[in-house]
Amino acid sequence: MATGGGLFKALERRRKPFYDFPCSLCEGEGKHVEADRYCDDCFVFMCNVCIKNHNKFPLNRTHQLLDQSQFVTVTQSKLVSFPTKRCLKHPGEFYCGEHDVVCCGACKVLYHTNCDNTKYLIDVAKGIHESKEYQSIKQETRAFLNDADRVLADRKADISRIEHERQDVKRIIVDFRKKVNKYFDDLEQTTLDALNDKAEVIISSCKQDTKVLTITKSTAEVMLKQLESFKGDNECDLFLQVKTGMKFLSNATQDVLTISKTVKKDAINFRIDPNIERYFSSVEMFGTFTDIPINASQLSSVATNTHERQSCASTPSSQTSPDNRSPLPKYKAQLYGKFDVREKSESTVCDVSSILQLPDGTILLADFGNKKLKRLDQSYKLLDSLRLPDEPECICNVGPDEVAVSLCFAEKVQFISVKEKLSLTWSFSTGDFCRGIVYVDDKLYVCCGDTSDSGTGCIEVYNNAGQLHHSICGISFVPHHITVTDDGQHLLVTSWNSDKITMMNRTKFNTFNYKYLKEPEGICTDGKGQLFILGGYSNTVVQLASKKVGVMLQKKDGIDNPLAFGYDRMQSRILVYCYRSNQLLVFSLK
Repeated sequence: MATGGGLFKALERRRKPFYDFPCSLCEGEGKHVEADRYCDDCFVFMCNVCIKNHNKFPLNRTHQLLDQSQFVTVTQSKLVSFPTKRCLKHPGEFYCGEHDVVCCGACKVLYHTNCDNTKYLIDVAKGIHESKEYQSIKQETRAFLNDADRVLADRKADISRIEHERQDVKRIIVDFRKKVNKYFDDLEQTTLDALNDKAEVIISSCKQDTKVLTITKSTAEVMLKQLESFKGDNECDLFLQVKTGMKFLSNATQDVLTISKTVKKDAINFRIDPNIERYFSSVEMFGTFTDIPINASQLSSVATNTHERQSCASTPSSQTSPDNRSPLPKYKAQLYGKFDVREKSESTVCDVSSILQLPDGTILLADFGNKKLKRLDQSYKLLDSLRLPDEPECICNVGPDEVAVSLCFAEKVQFISVKEKLSLTWSFSTGDFCRGIVYVDDKLYVCCGDTSDSGTGCIEVYNNAGQLHHSICGISFVPHHITVTDDGQHLLVTSWNSDKITMMNRTKFNTFNYKYLKEPEGICTDGKGQLFILGGYSNTVVQLASKKVGVMLQKKDGIDNPLAFGYDRMQSRILVYCYRSNQLLVFSLK
């Protein structure tokens, strides 16, 4: 240990030696090693190990190294932490081309010993002002600043937009809460009215019985008083009183017996509907947040014909979608396979009228020709089937384990359990022939009407109990298929024997025609705001993407007289059934 000048001392501090002059390079690595030499050219203290590494470089061998006895001179020269002395020929810094970094002499010794492409910085920097690299970095920096300004402005705009959207959603939530409160106020009042009616009936009956008993008791008291006060010798009068009294007592006793049977029998008992509490305990919020709602302007921007009509009843509320959203992806379809959906025992050709995917990923087919509901697994193989009371037209989900099926000619909606075994549950009748159905906000929208009379066309809206809530009339066409957009704010409806597609919001109908679609048979979405439409007469499947109509599939792809259309969201596949084919066509999307 150094002791020169009395300044070199080794102190024990927390079991680690303390040196007046530790090795600068080791200290940078967290080591405590005493310095043996000082390099007057590199301005660092070094131990013997670091000196060996330092002297490996030919240029460093000419550096002046001071021993421990000369460290006092270094201290007296007011040594600072960073180099203040520079070689007249070189600045004492290097550039490593292999690592593309600028380094000092010490780092060069420690980290770039084996690097071949190491040069003095002053040599490498010559002419940098006129280099392409210098011009390029200026251009790139300007471009970066422009991009940064643009993104910064966009993010600031996002803050403002999100604040507005938060207020909009807050109003929706508050309005819905008021609506729910109104529902419960109405339910409360209806229940109280029913309670009062029931109580009044019972009380009225009790009052009537009380009146009869009071009169009967009074008559009996008078009769007894007359019998007890009889003192005459006219036995004829007494005989008459006795006979009259016996007849009265016989009738009065029967009246009392009849009334006594009702005593404590009438009661008012009440049980809260468990479905209400069960439903509210099953939900966590009033709704869900979606990242990519359907862009309603996407429909109007590609329409060739648009007009508006006032509706006579409410449909789901409308919401303006952002117009600056990134374009939706444009899919390409490729045939994945053809799958037989006809059962071996069936002699009738399949006529599939509707395709639906269940929450568990299995597929339901409504086989109109065989009056069946068929279930396929995720490999599109037949699992089971259920015989229906009549020809099915359309299917929709109404819960995790239940679907609704429209039976067109029976004018009925049939509910079916889709648990381990398909089974019929309950049904209700509609006002006319029923076809397309969709379930939105605990209500079932049913397309109704006689195709021979367009004036009968309407959409009937039913509650969960199968009771008619209201009808959407004045649409001047017979609705055929119906679906809801991914944001739940718009209904999309196709017309029977027509090229029209109608989008409904709360106050108006917007009707569109597309040249690539003739007699659209169905509309479905991919859950991400994308629309797919099947043209029955045009033999096409089109996609609405980037404000344009793109034909995905056509007759040459096997789309020949298609009847039913669906989308497999779990595997991103289009499902199409064509007339009398007995096969389900499955197309993968890329």
